[in-house]
Amino acid sequence: MAIALRRLQSIGPDLTDAELLFHPKRFLIRGPSETGKSYIRDCLWYLLGGDKLPKSFPLADGYQELRLRFTSQEDEYEVRRGLIGGSAAVYRRSLGAVDEQAFESLEQDIGELLVELSGAGGKQILRSSSDRGPVTGDDVRHWSLLSQTAILSEDPTSGAGFGVPKRVASFNLFLSGTDDAAVQLRKSSAEVERIKGQLSSAEDALRRVQAGLQPDTNRDDVADALERVDEVLAAMTSQYDARATKLRELRKEIADNTDKLTVTSNERNHSGSMVGRFEMLEQKYSNDLERLGATNEGVAFFQELPNVDCPLCGTPTETQVDPNDLRPGAPNRYREAIAAEAEKIRNLRYGLLAALEREQRRFSELKQSVEGLTNGLSVLQNRESVIVNGARIEFSADPKSLAVRRSELSAQLAIFDEMERLAAEIERLKKSKVRPKIQVNRDGGTAGRTVADLSLVLLEAWGFADIENIALDAEQCDLLINDRPRLSYGAGRRALYLAALTIAMMEHALGQGYPHLGVVVIDSPLKAYADPNSEELKDIPLTTVTERFYQWLSEWTGLGQVVVLENEKIRSETASVLEPVEFTGLPGVGRAGFYPTRTLQLPLEANGDTAGDSVT
Repeated sequence: MAIALRRLQSIGPDLTDAELLFHPKRFLIRGPSETGKSYIRDCLWYLLGGDKLPKSFPLADGYQELRLRFTSQEDEYEVRRGLIGGSAAVYRRSLGAVDEQAFESLEQDIGELLVELSGAGGKQILRSSSDRGPVTGDDVRHWSLLSQTAILSEDPTSGAGFGVPKRVASFNLFLSGTDDAAVQLRKSSAEVERIKGQLSSAEDALRRVQAGLQPDTNRDDVADALERVDEVLAAMTSQYDARATKLRELRKEIADNTDKLTVTSNERNHSGSMVGRFEMLEQKYSNDLERLGATNEGVAFFQELPNVDCPLCGTPTETQVDPNDLRPGAPNRYREAIAAEAEKIRNLRYGLLAALEREQRRFSELKQSVEGLTNGLSVLQNRESVIVNGARIEFSADPKSLAVRRSELSAQLAIFDEMERLAAEIERLKKSKVRPKIQVNRDGGTAGRTVADLSLVLLEAWGFADIENIALDAEQCDLLINDRPRLSYGAGRRALYLAALTIAMMEHALGQGYPHLGVVVIDSPLKAYADPNSEELKDIPLTTVTERFYQWLSEWTGLGQVVVLENEKIRSETASVLEPVEFTGLPGVGRAGFYPTRTLQLPLEANGDTAGDSVT
């Protein structure tokens, strides 16, 4: 993906903004020492996630915030960070938007953003032989922003200290596009100590488990005994299952008979109840017939009695009773009604006797059925008792004792299994605690050849025609020129060779679609070569190298963006094409430095090349 720098600003209240506008391909800031060129590189490092604050000097007093704009694909980003420290705030808007309010805040660390925009997101690199992690913003910055100190250093390009392995790994990621995710890690010391602790625990556990067995106990004997117990239990289980099947069938038959007995008993009881009711009704009918017969006889007797006056008072009978009762036909009608009622009862009694006879027969049949079902149920229950009691006699072994014995044997067998597991675990841990040396082959391959050839093209363009052969040492992340390591040369050549390698690496990575920031910032690549006090043998004239370097930069249209900070003067013809930013260091003469000149109350202190503009 890559980025391209657009603008660097420093702002402060009531102060004129300090600003640099970058060319999208090549950009030169030129000026003598003490004009603040290195300060630009320090600001870029700081804004792109570095921890080191840019040095403070009088003209920077009052400025509070640094801002850097850069683009990546269809977006423009702005990073803002305080000059006194703090984290960086990141904003984004669509490329081409003119409204400053279109910037939206991103909740993302600038280092993580650089890794993502460089195409290294998700890549894993070795930090040591026993540690691996994601690419960080420091890895990206290290191979893109070269300070004056780094370019002149006699130290390896990967630096020194604990960060060397990951910088070598990130260099080879940019070189080959392949990360270290597949590399087998070496165990760390802490992990080995942890494994030793696990090994000691496993050995202690094995001793505790072995203490639970008799010395003469053999696994095969335990297994055979357990097999015999299982056979006996299986036979008992099989016989119990067969007996249980018979019992289930028998008990089902008992249940069916019980249900039938219950139904038949209920029917018998109901039939007996009906017989009793019918007998009571028949008795009632008999009583009613007897009562009606007696009444009929009384009426007949009454008819035979003569009419007699009252023996006491002589009152005639007619005056003492209802005249209707003394009519001649009244007793006869009464006797007829009695006869009709008696006939009715006799008819009812006839039907009742027939029903009673049928119900008595039904009751007798149900009674016999109940007796038969009761006898059959008793027979089935006796058979059930015989089967249940037979199980106790058939087996001589006690199932409970067999179960206890089986548990004991199973526990012993489990001890043997646990011993085998612990022994295997102990063997595994013994092998695991070994820390074999990790070999990572970083030979560069064809990619290294490509970068070396690109470096040679650059160096020849800069005037170095004496290079007979060149190669890339991927392990050292550096060039071999004429069969000599780059660090074996003087400071002037070391610096220019490293500049060539850095630019070549960027072009190669971007051309192949490999991760890279897409920007190279090089501080003072020509300064050491131009040092008049250097004892280095300069078989190629300084003027030739300087002019050809600037000429190359003015014409460069390769992949990525190159920013150079340099002291050496440039020819006017080349400057008209390159259009460098010139820091004069003199108030009132051109652009003195990054910060505008202004009158200060404080005296200007002496500073190195990181000093600000001159003051009035």
